[in-house]
Amino acid sequence: MTFDSFEQALHICMTAEQGSKEQDEAILYCLEYAPADLKDKLRGIMRQNLPKHNHDCGCGCQHDKQ
Repeated sequence: MTFDSFEQALHICMTAEQGSKEQDEAILYCLEYAPADLKDKLRGIMRQNLPKHNHDCGCGCQHDKQ
């Protein structure tokens, strides 16, 4: 799926069926193109919902720097 703007992707994040491929793609787009402060907030939310993982997992959590 392609998006024309961050706002369009954000709208799909909020209105698409929970856990759908459409929602997942919109979330990824938002994470990439969101303003820096919003990216940090979104990553924090995602980190809380991810299963436990270990160093060098590549998820962007930077837990090895905490």
